[in-house]
Amino acid sequence: MSDSSNTTLVTINVTAQASLKLNNTNNLSWRLQFQTLFIGYDLQGYIDGTKSCPSQYLTTTTQTLNQEYHTWIHQDQLILNAIIGSITPTIIPFIARATTAREAWNILATIYATPSRGCIKQVKANLKSLTKGTLNITDFLQSVKARADELAVLGAPVDNEDLTDKILEELGDDYKELVRVVQAREKAISFDELHEKLLMYEASLQTTTKAVNFPPTAYLSNRTSGRYPFTNAGRSISNTSGGNWRSSANQQHRYTG
Repeated sequence: MSDSSNTTLVTINVTAQASLKLNNTNNLSWRLQFQTLFIGYDLQGYIDGTKSCPSQYLTTTTQTLNQEYHTWIHQDQLILNAIIGSITPTIIPFIARATTAREAWNILATIYATPSRGCIKQVKANLKSLTKGTLNITDFLQSVKARADELAVLGAPVDNEDLTDKILEELGDDYKELVRVVQAREKAISFDELHEKLLMYEASLQTTTKAVNFPPTAYLSNRTSGRYPFTNAGRSISNTSGGNWRSSANQQHRYTG
C-alpha cells in the first residue's frame, strides 16, 4: 500500500501542453496531443481501463480507508479537468455527466469516431477549396495533407493520384515545367517525393528571381558612372548667376563672370 502523502500527482498544464481545443473538425489532432501526454506521464491506464479504481476500503470487514483509492480519485479528476479545459464550451454539455476521465474520453470518442455524412462532405469541401495563393510549398502541402489525413480518419481516404492532381492544379505558371514532368510519369508519384521535388523547384525559382533582380547591365552602369562622373564634360552649362561653367582640356572646371 502506498502512502498518498508520498505519491506525486500529475497535473496537465492545458495552456502549455494541450493548447489545441477540441472542436468539430480537429478530433484527430486533439486526441493525439492527449495520447502523447498520457503515455509520457504513465496515465494511459486511467483512460483505457487498465488502471482501474482500487477499493475504497482495505478489507470488506473493516472500514479502514484505502489510501490508493484516494490517490486514484485525485489523479483521475485532474485528468478529467484537463479534458474539460481543452474542449470548446459548446462540447462541454456532452460530458457534463461524466464522473471519470475514462467516461468523458469514451463519450467524446463515440461522438467523433462515427463520422456523419455531412462531416465528411464538409472536410471534402475544405480540401477542394484550398488554394496555394501566396503560401510557400511547405505550408500549402501541410494544409492539403491535414485535410487528407482527416478524411482518412473519417473513413473516406483520398486516392493518392487525386491528391497529386489537386496539388498540381493549384501551382502557378512558374511550376508548369515540373507539372508536365510529373504528369508524364507512368508510375504515380508519392506525396513525400512530390513534396521533395517541389521544395527543390521552389528553391531554384527563388535563386533565379534574385539573379533577375540584379542584371549584369546594372553592374556595368555603376562602373561606368564611377569612371566618368562628369557626363557634361566639354559642354557649357548656364548658371543662375549669369556666368558659365567651362570645361578645360584637363577636365578642371572654373567659373567665369
